Amino acid sequence: MVKPYQKPHPPIVVTVVVPYSKGVEAAAKRGWTPISANFLQPLWAATHFPMYEKGCVAAGLRADRSDWRVCKSIFVADDDATARRYARNVDGAYGFYYWNLLSKRRARGQAGVYKHDPLMPDSAVTVEYLLDTLVIGGGVNSVVDQLLAFRETIGDFGTLLYAGHDWVEPRLARRSMELMAEKVMPAVNTAIGRHAAAA
Repeated sequence: MVKPYQKPHPPIVVTVVVPYSKGVEAAAKRGWTPISANFLQPLWAATHFPMYEKGCVAAGLRADRSDWRVCKSIFVADDDATARRYARNVDGAYGFYYWNLLSKRRARGQAGVYKHDPLMPDSAVTVEYLLDTLVIGGGVNSVVDQLLAFRETIGDFGTLLYAGHDWVEPRLARRSMELMAEKVMPAVNTAIGRHAAAA
């Protein structure tokens, strides 16, 4: 292995996909930090930080929630109807993305990672189900509420990563990122700040 010139080496960040990941525990022991994948149900993403913390404790390191990155499929529009049409359409970019992931996992008998309830039959895990449960989409206020609810489920984390999807309609894709940066994140950060001040 080529050794980095920089000491200490640049931060190493690993993607975490499965619930209760032993991989993130092992990564934490090496001082690496996690990114929770965007295609994991929130209740399973919530299992990642405890496993990361367990690995840090075993290595004598401090686990800091601000080091935890979480990825989500997000689409923000000027109104909820546009967001539904663009991000919840099985024939759209988000639909194709989740169809592709589901097809590959299903072929290997691994569709369970997408279920919010392990007792769900595999047949209930459809592209529509994934779009409904894994995509945060809507107008500004709706997306703010969804992100705060998501954070309530998984706990505090450091960085929200906005998953990229094909730009079927470039104008709407750009507008989503503008609204995310200019409207959604300021509102989310204000709400988090108010909550922290009240605690």
